[in-house]
Amino acid sequence: MKIVFLQNKGKSYGGVWQVNKLVGEALIKDGYDVSIISIRENHNDNQLEHDDRLHVETLNTIDDWETYTYSEIIDELKKMHLKKAFCKLKYRLHNNRTLKKDTKKLELYLDEFQPDYIISSHYQLLDMIPKKYLSKTYHEHHTDFNDALQKANWKTLLKYDKKVKYIWLCKSTMEKAIEHGLHNNYYIYNAVRFHNTKENDVVKHKKLVTVARICDQKRIDKMVNIANKLFEDSNYKDWILEIYGDGPREKDVKALIKSSQIKMMGRTDSVKDVFMSASINLITSDYEGFCLTIVEGYECGVPVVSLNFGEPTEEVIENNVSGFIAKDEDDYLIKLKKLMNDSKLLMEMSKKCKKFNSKFQINNIVKEWEKLFK
Repeated sequence: MKIVFLQNKGKSYGGVWQVNKLVGEALIKDGYDVSIISIRENHNDNQLEHDDRLHVETLNTIDDWETYTYSEIIDELKKMHLKKAFCKLKYRLHNNRTLKKDTKKLELYLDEFQPDYIISSHYQLLDMIPKKYLSKTYHEHHTDFNDALQKANWKTLLKYDKKVKYIWLCKSTMEKAIEHGLHNNYYIYNAVRFHNTKENDVVKHKKLVTVARICDQKRIDKMVNIANKLFEDSNYKDWILEIYGDGPREKDVKALIKSSQIKMMGRTDSVKDVFMSASINLITSDYEGFCLTIVEGYECGVPVVSLNFGEPTEEVIENNVSGFIAKDEDDYLIKLKKLMNDSKLLMEMSKKCKKFNSKFQINNIVKEWEKLFK
């Protein structure tokens, strides 16, 4: 059986690639022929390792995926920035032309490969899939339902209702999709990327960590504010917070740091090593489709303290068992201190979150995919 995962950008180390790669490699082991096809390249030096049997290809290695919207061009005209408006319009029109060529390239690839199923990872790609392949298409929406309800997303999803099948990242999101009138809905959790058999001494480390893109969605500014208050208390002078990641809000977050116990570590490719040296995983996201870093922490026996990030929260965090779900920043600080102060509770949660994580192992997740295909 032949499976194609479609994504918008190649050489991107984000969650979409991690999920597609992990599921793709597991399917290959079960005898499937799997490809990951990106429409355009993410122009960086990322070298993404994968099973050699997994076919990875980018159709357009020259043009960027991002372009200017017509509303951005109109805004420049309103400001009388005529030259900027002209340059952005020219870039947008070029993008429209090249996207038509990329759509043709995709059709030629699909005609040659003849897939049994297509997994679309971004809603924009649905417009690029030829009509004759839509009945074989699953659209996997990698964010929460509020994101799906954004005007462009929702308009596209409605356009393909009953033509494709929808995969959501948790049961709650699927139920919202059904409530809003979409048909052919399924849900499959994301799988943890690695397996760990070593025991983690979470009490010894005295280290708080987060692994996240530093952007508005992750609200690392809230995390830093909480940590600043925490480290004002000398009772926690032996603890540190390490923030792993990069992104557009990096400078803003650095400016908020008041304590030398808060350290910006940059992006990491060794998530397992980070969590094996950690005690507690911190999450302050506004929304998440699933939140891979929580289950990655669990795999290393690291419980989580998190703000509520929407539909998946209570499916990914077993409150008071695998971690704590906080109502607001004040409640967050209370729950965090409780876990830091009680080494017995920290060890108990470490063992329980590791046990809870068994449901997110790839061997269980790939079975759910195979159920859909069969």
